[in-house]
Amino acid sequence: MILLIDCSKGLHLILGNKQKILVTVNKPRLKKVSEALIVEIENLLSSANINYKNLTKIIVMNGPGSFTGIRTAVTATKVLGLSLKIPVCGISLFDLLSLQHAKINSNKNQKFFIPLNNKKFFMQDIFKLGKKSEISIINFDIDLPIDIKGFDIISSDRKIIKPLRITSKLSQESNIFVYNDIFVSSYNNLVDLAENKYNPNPIYVKTF
Repeated sequence: MILLIDCSKGLHLILGNKQKILVTVNKPRLKKVSEALIVEIENLLSSANINYKNLTKIIVMNGPGSFTGIRTAVTATKVLGLSLKIPVCGISLFDLLSLQHAKINSNKNQKFFIPLNNKKFFMQDIFKLGKKSEISIINFDIDLPIDIKGFDIISSDRKIIKPLRITSKLSQESNIFVYNDIFVSSYNNLVDLAENKYNPNPIYVKTF
């Protein structure tokens, strides 16, 4: 059994096997993640009538997002992995979106947006040769219009479409890809992550 832990925004847990997702818990507005995480994991396992010994792999989303949430999730993942002697992997939401988007035959550069709140987004560019920009935060209320020519625009939330249209005067020909339910659509990618390549190292981005 495979456990996914995502505390980058609230709490999101997924339990599944190599073929499909079996049980999920999603509480995006949960505040005290550090206090609730272990209890929520135990409740999730109990709902599926399994225990920790049934786990064969743990995957953690290591950012970007809540500093406390990411730290809590990564720490819990490493502790559980050591105590259960099972592999653990960590992947950022940017990399997960990139893996999913790789199924699209596109030779464009890619610009990724992950919502921080209604006005701000985490942003990262991935170029055709594989080079990545530093993760930054863009505020559509104050930042200059974004140059998106030659880019695929990729996000996990449709919130990105409105501010992009306002600031960049998007035409209908613009390549915008929104991957809703990214964990469901990319589940096969998640279960196949290699432990030696995807380490659970947190990605912290200052949000102030």
